[in-house]
Amino acid sequence: MVIMKKRYWVSDIIKILGICKKTYYLWEASGKIPKAKRDNMNNYRYWTEEDVEQLKKITGR
Repeated sequence: MVIMKKRYWVSDIIKILGICKKTYYLWEASGKIPKAKRDNMNNYRYWTEEDVEQLKKITGR
């Protein structure tokens, strides 16, 4: 049996961090934050709860 972890999408991340989408993409492009994982089916960015905690620490939010 495969247990799926909760996935957070870009819309979730920008709400959690309190930033706009453009800011997220600028941070990712500049290397301030690590690149997100990608879904194999649709190539959408996603994060796990561990990733979200790491983003909070990096950004101080």
